[in-house]
Amino acid sequence: MLKIVNGTIAGAAGIALLLGGASTFALWNSDAATQPSTVSSGTLALSANADGVWTDVTNGRSDVVDIARVRMVPGNTYQFHQTLDVIATGDDLSADLSWTPQSITGDADLIAASTQSLSVASTSSSLAPAGRTTWTVEPTAGTSVLDVTYTIGLASDVTTGKAQTIDLSGLTFTLTQNPIED
Repeated sequence: MLKIVNGTIAGAAGIALLLGGASTFALWNSDAATQPSTVSSGTLALSANADGVWTDVTNGRSDVVDIARVRMVPGNTYQFHQTLDVIATGDDLSADLSWTPQSITGDADLIAASTQSLSVASTSSSLAPAGRTTWTVEPTAGTSVLDVTYTIGLASDVTTGKAQTIDLSGLTFTLTQNPIED
């Protein structure tokens, strides 16, 4: 019992010392408000318009085709024309536009035998070639319209890929922001 009473007295004395010290501590302070301001993040969005068309461009042709009915043979070349809308805003923003090879599936031999490429044109966006399948897009005011052309073909001397398929229904274009360099 004596230990409890002694502990209680020691605890009360410690609290009294702390409170006594707190009352003698003074801190001057002041504050001022700044001009109101906010920081907003930019945007980066890519959307496909409903104007995609497949064309047979073999030997200079320009025939619109239903790609699902095409029976490609060595020497054929087909192009997919599509417009994409880009909304890109932000200081120091640039992004790479590319097609995603993994979005094209099917028989590996026929895919390997095919040639595939992408070209991009725009009158409303700044474009810089950055490689065979990648273009750097820089923002402009409002929505930029990109005209993309994906080309797939088989060289005349291809000997593999008979009776196989390539599924182009998942063809995907990707816009990826570039990191800001130090």
